Amino acid sequence: MSAELSTCALCPRLCRPACPVTTGTGREAAVPTFLAGMAIEFRRGRIEASLAEAALSLCTDCGACEEHCHIHHPLPELLRQARQEVAVDRLAEPLRPIDGDARRVAIEADDRPLGDVVEKLSGERVARWKTADRLGIGAIDSPAIWSERKPALRNWAEGRELVVADGGVAKALESAGVAFTWLSELADSDGCTGSCAAGGERPLACCGGGGPLADHHPEDAARLARAFARRWDGARLVDARCREHLRNSGIDASDLLDQLVEAL
Repeated sequence: MSAELSTCALCPRLCRPACPVTTGTGREAAVPTFLAGMAIEFRRGRIEASLAEAALSLCTDCGACEEHCHIHHPLPELLRQARQEVAVDRLAEPLRPIDGDARRVAIEADDRPLGDVVEKLSGERVARWKTADRLGIGAIDSPAIWSERKPALRNWAEGRELVVADGGVAKALESAGVAFTWLSELADSDGCTGSCAAGGERPLACCGGGGPLADHHPEDAARLARAFARRWDGARLVDARCREHLRNSGIDASDLLDQLVEAL
């Protein structure tokens, strides 16, 4: 594993311009190759876990470094594995029951009626699955907790078609190997801005709202939001997590779900 990280640690920072955190905050400590080096130093016992966690959490897990890399080295996955070695366990709230018995389920991550929107778009009855912590995505770097969450998600989702509008929810389901459909796939999303979770274009795609950066370095995440806003044309967002993060950073933002709720 350290040998795989060395491929990046010994690289002359060629992915630097692709990293939204580095370019958005100006922090050289966030360059992906430097993070790889910090993970190696921790594994060799040269730095404390707390210092390694501070470094490895300077990441939005957006995948831009791997896309930019000429050999497409899987650094995002290697950094995720390294974070699991140093992260303090974070609890996930118990999964709530699904409200309704319809095959199609709208996962509502905020107080907006995603289920009503999906019913209108599909013309079918839709069940609702509410979550206050994006299905527990904050615990994804806690192996003991997440190893229990993944089969639970698969069991709840079995035989259902899940619809999401939030990148954190999407990431949780993806980690559990559960298929889902983005709201933007059901609706006319032309003119909307994607996200790193929803396959948006680089470098605009990363607003800084994805973990672990926003959880551990909120000031840097806010700087990244402001950098995103300077490039953004004001189009509605596809990802509700981006909408929330931008609003929390003082930026007026709306998403596709806002538009569709207005049309109900």
